[in-house]
Amino acid sequence: MTRAALACLIALCWTTGASAACRDDLIKADQDFSKSRTSLNAAANAAPAAKCAAYRRHVASLGQVSKVFARCDTSANKASNAAQTKAALGDFTQQMNDACKK
Repeated sequence: MTRAALACLIALCWTTGASAACRDDLIKADQDFSKSRTSLNAAANAAPAAKCAAYRRHVASLGQVSKVFARCDTSANKASNAAQTKAALGDFTQQMNDACKK
């Protein structure tokens, strides 16, 4: 869900003439999110320390997405995008806590 919201926001920024800083930050957030999600999926059957590290990177990435959304999202879906990001951040934080305490 957050990936789709991020893609829509990037597209919206390109068509509405958002600031170059927002476009750059959104692209970086998208790339970081994609990398952390791939690493998290790859760590599914990894040792606990590797899984924990992957969760930490992904939660940090989602935190960055949340900050970029808060600053750059001027769409009518801003509240929805923020809620999706917050929910995903909460879910992955819980999963990280579970994975890191083992």
